Amino acid sequence: MRHFTQETPAVPGEAHGGDAFTARCSHSQTRFWLLDQLRPGDPSLHVAARWRIAGRLDAETLTRAFRILIDRHEALRTSIVGEGGRPVQRIASSVPLPFSEIDLSGLPGDRLGEARAIADSEALKPFDLARAPLLRVTLLRLGRGDSLLLVTAHHSICDGWSMVVLAREFVAIYGALIRGQTPAPAPPALHYADFAEWEIAPGIAAAAERDLAFWAQSLRDLAPFELPPDHPRRPGRERHFAAETRRLPTELGARMEAYAREHGVTPFVLACTILFGLLNARTGRGDIAIGTQVLGRDEVELEGVVGTFVNTLVLRSDLRTEQSFADRLAAMRHTILDACDHALAPFDRVVQALAPCRDGLRPPLVSVNIRLRPAPGPTRPALASAEGSAPIRLVDLDYAASGSFFDLDLELAPTEAGWSLVCEYDAGLYEAATVAALLADFERSACAAVGARLPNPAPFAGEASGGAAGPPPLDASPDRPMDAANDAPDRPETLAEPDGGSDALLIKVRAIWREMLGRPDLSDDDDFFASGGHSLLAARLVARIEAATGRSVPLWSFFEAGTVARLCALLAGEATAGVRHRSLQEVPRAADRPGFTAIHHAAADHELYRPLAEALGADQPFATLQLESRLPPQEETLERLAGAYRDAIDAAQPRGPIRLVGFCRSGVLAFEIARQFAERGRDVALVVLIDCWEPGYFRRLAPHERVRAASAYRRGRFAALLRHLRRDGAAYLVSRTHLRLRSSRAWRRMRRILHRAGFASPNPEETFWQLTDDLDALALAYEPRPHPGPVLVVRSESIPVGPVLDPMLGWRDFAENGESVSVPGFGHEGAFSAAGCRVMAAKISLMACR
Repeated sequence: MRHFTQETPAVPGEAHGGDAFTARCSHSQTRFWLLDQLRPGDPSLHVAARWRIAGRLDAETLTRAFRILIDRHEALRTSIVGEGGRPVQRIASSVPLPFSEIDLSGLPGDRLGEARAIADSEALKPFDLARAPLLRVTLLRLGRGDSLLLVTAHHSICDGWSMVVLAREFVAIYGALIRGQTPAPAPPALHYADFAEWEIAPGIAAAAERDLAFWAQSLRDLAPFELPPDHPRRPGRERHFAAETRRLPTELGARMEAYAREHGVTPFVLACTILFGLLNARTGRGDIAIGTQVLGRDEVELEGVVGTFVNTLVLRSDLRTEQSFADRLAAMRHTILDACDHALAPFDRVVQALAPCRDGLRPPLVSVNIRLRPAPGPTRPALASAEGSAPIRLVDLDYAASGSFFDLDLELAPTEAGWSLVCEYDAGLYEAATVAALLADFERSACAAVGARLPNPAPFAGEASGGAAGPPPLDASPDRPMDAANDAPDRPETLAEPDGGSDALLIKVRAIWREMLGRPDLSDDDDFFASGGHSLLAARLVARIEAATGRSVPLWSFFEAGTVARLCALLAGEATAGVRHRSLQEVPRAADRPGFTAIHHAAADHELYRPLAEALGADQPFATLQLESRLPPQEETLERLAGAYRDAIDAAQPRGPIRLVGFCRSGVLAFEIARQFAERGRDVALVVLIDCWEPGYFRRLAPHERVRAASAYRRGRFAALLRHLRRDGAAYLVSRTHLRLRSSRAWRRMRRILHRAGFASPNPEETFWQLTDDLDALALAYEPRPHPGPVLVVRSESIPVGPVLDPMLGWRDFAENGESVSVPGFGHEGAFSAAGCRVMAAKISLMACR
């Protein structure tokens, strides 16, 4: 491999530097200079383009072409220097060209991968703003007739469109030189210094002030918005950026373009509408603001000028009211047009006018950005010269990830193969898996929005139910799951006893019924659930009846019957009046739209799931399964307990995908139930684990990692305590202390002693806490095994986050297809806040679009 780096010498008669003149800096240049003063050498201020060139490039001709470009554009001879605390442009008459050439053509293996690694490294090398040119060029030879040209510039003298201008002119100039001709491009009508002076012209300055008043009014009460990070912001930290790319299917890109045309908008407006809906779904926020950029080249004379013209605009949308997707699309078009109509106010002036609270850790006004990559358009190949030199053609113009001003910077890039999404993100805040999931959700939302390859497009929570249909009612009994297909059947008040031929069956069922409930006084018409029964006990009772009678007793029939008399009538083949007896297999909706089964271990937890059931909507039924009052001694492992649940769910839903939800300790049980279902070949569509740590996570860490993780966890819990105190005052501390006391085993033991001695009443919470202790013991002894199906780990604001804590709450090694999402809500049950449930429901809906 041949590798040399050189600064090209001056051509005869050329003096580097020479006479220079100064000019005022534009608003954009002033901002970039200030940012460089704050973070010298910050690579996020670079424009790092990668030009893929087809055809054999001659290095000498290449450097001659770039010298012509440097002579042609003043910005390429410009440095930014401080004079009296203010920046000015210093424009030299001539400057050298920093040029490197690396030959990778003889390198075995992945040459393109090596080239990209070099490109990423080249993009990070700093510039000295006081030394021109703020541009460098590196030629990477990949093979015969295949090269990658790295053109890196500082943002203070170049923007994305300028790179397109340079690429087009380079191809034309190189083609002329290779043919032995003298390039004669038309001289530029204006230079960048002319634009900087034009900015302060009286008419333009007055228009900018009017635009500034518009932004001050429209953003006056803007609350900071961010996508909840995986790790907290840390004072004094360096920002480290990474990038994730997702190429959209060609069919989807074409459908998005067609859908946009049909509705009179651009694909960018469509993309913004999808992104706003996605951010609303992930955070529960209705008032959302994100950033975008405009080229700032409204005048025709500026199209061919190299310089920095980009201005950042704030797009603010209110999603708190119910709207159809078409209405949101129209509203977004209006928002973007309104913003563009007021684009003369520089972003830094808007920030100054609003004076937002600045903590030095987050970008001002907006932390999420979306932009459209400028497309270079087709270029004609240069003709071969008489000497037989091969023509060249610009195949692609791409950009290396050099960082961003924003926490999340999403770019929509059109390519010959379709659309792709590129997201540069602050790797100190977000995990790669979080960003990848965000891009995947964007694709699924886009599919749903434009109806590409998916039925029933419904990208936003609340639209899926089709309008005014209300949420599915939860079963009135806190222990009883809903039928996944049927409404609760109407049952008569009185029922006839079965005839004498069924007496033997009646006697056996009655005995088992009374024994399992511990109620020898029960009549044959007493309802099982009203008499203290619950779902898991029903599954065991059914098993006992099957063993004693030799009959098959589907669990659904037990739920429909509810009494000894009705069950015996069903088993004897006698359709009791008023009972609707339908198998789940006969109802296609049960398989097509399977509901969720929530695992919980106390009756009080049943109501906890109600907001989530309502947020999911009427087309996703919601059932609950509850543990009985004490864990049976024969189920001494969590695996055996999960098996009992699995059998109960399997009987109630013998076909169709399984969907499970578990909160806290019960989430561990839900995970094992899902794993057992998958192991037996059932389709487990989704498992949702809410505020549920993998029980052996800390134990499995190496000793030094365990110390760091435990310390981070304690700091996070303490920070959460302070947030709660600021929000709720001393009342929170009192309630928390009271809860700790009630859950203490020592306190409960003392209450039992006092009760036996006649000095205290029975503890009404004893059953709940005893069951919690039993489940904790099983969970701590549990050794999870990998589950291949989709798993969603939900974190509320009470869960500590940090660089040494797994955002997947320890499930990363066991959930092979896992994702995590952070939801708003304070306290251990905060995930079930209205906003938290909306976020969960929207994320679940997006995952269901796979």
